[in-house]
Amino acid sequence: MPEQAFLKGIQAYWSALGQPGTPPEFGESRIDAFVDLLHVTSAAEHGFRLLEVLEAPYAGIAVGDQTRPWRLHWAIQVGELEPFVAPSLGDVIFLADTIADPEGRHRVYTVKDGLRGDLEFADVAGVLQWMAAQVRHAKGDYDDAQLQEIQSEASALLDDAWEEGATSGLYILEELIDTPLFDAWAAISRGQWPVVDSTDDRAPVDREDGWQRRLSLWLTRRFVETRHLELPADISVSDMDAVHRNLVEHLIDFEQGIHSGEVPGMIDAAAGGAEKKLAVLAQEWIERHDAWRTAASIPSPEEEDPEAEPPPFQHTPFTRKLMQALSSSLDNMVREGELELDPGRKDALLIELVTAGSDARSVKHMLKKLTSTLVDSEHVEEIYPSDDKIRDRLKEDLGE
Repeated sequence: MPEQAFLKGIQAYWSALGQPGTPPEFGESRIDAFVDLLHVTSAAEHGFRLLEVLEAPYAGIAVGDQTRPWRLHWAIQVGELEPFVAPSLGDVIFLADTIADPEGRHRVYTVKDGLRGDLEFADVAGVLQWMAAQVRHAKGDYDDAQLQEIQSEASALLDDAWEEGATSGLYILEELIDTPLFDAWAAISRGQWPVVDSTDDRAPVDREDGWQRRLSLWLTRRFVETRHLELPADISVSDMDAVHRNLVEHLIDFEQGIHSGEVPGMIDAAAGGAEKKLAVLAQEWIERHDAWRTAASIPSPEEEDPEAEPPPFQHTPFTRKLMQALSSSLDNMVREGELELDPGRKDALLIELVTAGSDARSVKHMLKKLTSTLVDSEHVEEIYPSDDKIRDRLKEDLGE
């Protein structure tokens, strides 16, 4: 019965498009046959077509390019979803899950602007029935009421146990999009790291259908938590398909950059690449990275060579804003008698504080580091309030 419904759906869609003759013979796999059908009919008027996903998304993710949907397209690929669209439906993207559920059905979801849509189907047979009606509606053969009637019959509410975890392709996609991997690239350029909640999830080691996308989600989550790539002992990179191997290679490159303190190879490659937009963003990434590395390498007074010229402090937008706020805060403390500071040492103290603040993992952590750095600094002659009051003062002055 499911096979008959699928073949009936193919015929209905083929006829709605006005394609000549009968549909060609497709393979036995329903998801492959569905994709082949979209290929064959892509040029038909009002037809649906496969969405061409952005290739090599990691460079765009790493440099923080917001002009293209790198994050969504990356999650679609790693989530093993087949995206397709219709010109008449605007920005709606349909996602057919290439991994079948326990009943052997390939579920179909929709997303718009990166968010889950209301229109979903339990199988490709249902979506084909609706696609045929949508084409006839676009041609004027069906009115709104007729389309809505068929939509109500063909669509489904996907809210069962399959959708609650990493068995679901949409779950994988949403979780990948929500991982702070993208924020981590921006943060490490400033010498920081996003704060993430620890997880006790164990690595998926089964080899059931969909195991690679489940493993890739776990690897990404674990990497952001630990800054380290961990493959399960019984799984090697050679066991994985290309899209998942690419993720592993990306994380390896990122990890090497983090722990070596050098600019990751992906950023260097993007900076010298032919794509101008990414090259500009990559160069800005490198400048931010070099600035905090330079600031962090400034020696303490007792380590300084009196005859050596100190390296210049290189600002980023973040450090410049932080230094202005800290300068005002120090002036307030001096004016109110909370702090004794030789004016000639203020600049050195500001660099010391900014260096500490730039390495923080969060706002809370930054306030803690700024407080301890100020209290312990040799540039300060005397400080009177308690640590808690200093932290509150900094929080208020920095607007945090």
